[in-house]
Amino acid sequence: MPSYQINEYGFTLLEVLLALALLAIAGMSVLSMSGESVRNTPILEQRTLARLIADNQMTELHLQKQWPTLSWQREEHELAGQQWFTRFRSVKTADDDFRAIDVEVRMQEDEKSPVLATLRSYMVRQ
Repeated sequence: MPSYQINEYGFTLLEVLLALALLAIAGMSVLSMSGESVRNTPILEQRTLARLIADNQMTELHLQKQWPTLSWQREEHELAGQQWFTRFRSVKTADDDFRAIDVEVRMQEDEKSPVLATLRSYMVRQ
């Protein structure tokens, strides 16, 4: 009687199910991360636009070649179809010929609304 030896190669059902479970978990984590990225996009866009407005406001202040007052001054700007509110002031430094200039940008005029961008620069007396 001949004896036949059968060698079968392949995966068991348990191994296949385990591999599928691991792939499903990895796929869910990738989807979760991409969803988080999509949720953060508007916030990053707002902060980027606010930074542009702060840079523009600071450039205008430097071009005026005179220090802003020590109290906050307010201006309204429009960019990307939205209203933006800036406030700026000068701050005394140890050197009387220099002033720090602070600029803040918000999406709402209310002082309690979050500041989306802040910028500090220094200006020399002209």
